[in-house]
Amino acid sequence: MEENPQETLLSLNVDYDAGNILKETVRWTKFISIVSIVGLALVALVLAFAGSYLVSAYSQVFPGILAFGSAIIFVAFVFIAILGFMVYLLFRFSSLVKKGIETQDQGLFNSGLQSLKIYTIICGVFAILSLLGNISKLF
Repeated sequence: MEENPQETLLSLNVDYDAGNILKETVRWTKFISIVSIVGLALVALVLAFAGSYLVSAYSQVFPGILAFGSAIIFVAFVFIAILGFMVYLLFRFSSLVKKGIETQDQGLFNSGLQSLKIYTIICGVFAILSLLGNISKLF
C-alpha cells in the first residue's frame, strides 16, 4: 500500500477561527518567553554578582552550606541554562508558527510545533520529577 504524500494525518484544515486562535497563542507565548528571558537574565546577573553574598547569608540559617557555596552557584547556573533553553524553545515556537502562518509555509509551521513538543516534554519531565520529589517527602 503506497502512501499519498498529499494526505494528512488527521485530515484537518485550519479555518479562520483556528488561525486566529493560533495567532493569539503565538502572541501570548512570545510575550511569556520574552518576559522569561528578561527574568532569567536578571536572576543570572544577581547570581553572578551577589552569589557569594547569598550563600553566606543562607549559611547563617543553614550551617554547613558555606562549604558547598560554589557547587550551589554552579547548580543554579545549570538550572538557569535549562530554563533558558526551554524559554528559547517557546520563543522559537511562536516565531516559526507565526512565520509559517503568514507565509503559508508548512515546513516552518511544523518546525514551530516540533519546538513546542520538545518544550512540553521537558516540562513533563520536570513535573514528574517534582511530583516524585514531593511524594518522597511524605515517606
